[in-house]
Amino acid sequence: MIYLLTVAAAVALVLLYKFLPTRKNFVAICAVLVVVFGVSAFVTTRQAQREEISRAQLEELQARQKIFSDWYASYQRDIDRLDRNWQTYHNIVDGLQSVDADSFNAEALHLRLRELEQESIDEQIKIYGLTAPQSLDEQSRTHVEEIIRKTKDYVDAQTRTISLSATAAQSITELDALKLKLHDIMIRESPEGLFTAPEVSAIRDALGD
Repeated sequence: MIYLLTVAAAVALVLLYKFLPTRKNFVAICAVLVVVFGVSAFVTTRQAQREEISRAQLEELQARQKIFSDWYASYQRDIDRLDRNWQTYHNIVDGLQSVDADSFNAEALHLRLRELEQESIDEQIKIYGLTAPQSLDEQSRTHVEEIIRKTKDYVDAQTRTISLSATAAQSITELDALKLKLHDIMIRESPEGLFTAPEVSAIRDALGD
């Protein structure tokens, strides 16, 4: 744009110098052209600066989007493992209701619950190792920290429920009494649902994702 204006101004000056009757008029027109050229150059420069800032802001936003996307994908894999453990626990306790005394194996049940307890503890350790990405803006980090807090509460309750069930399976050998005890533990100790949708939605809104 500036180059075109420069060429146009040079051509105009040559023509004006040749055809204007007085030097005074020529000088006045030159002054006007200088002002117009200066204003155009200033506007063009400011526009380029704004475009550069906008591009930098867009790149920064895209970088933050990727950071959260990668973090959340890893987090979802952790949650999937928690869900599988929890589904396994429910299958064990619910399946016990249809077992009769002749086919009941107390030792096998106890060992399976202890195994599941260790798996849940392993996942609990992973959840406690989660941190909010420092490259996110402060508000988004706060939401991520709230997601982590909720998840810690969830995995704590899940692990506690499985541990209490494993202990009960070790101390209670009578089938009907064990069925009642495990059902009671599951009802009383099971974690509330893990609802992180508000935080995730708020982060995505902030990142324009």
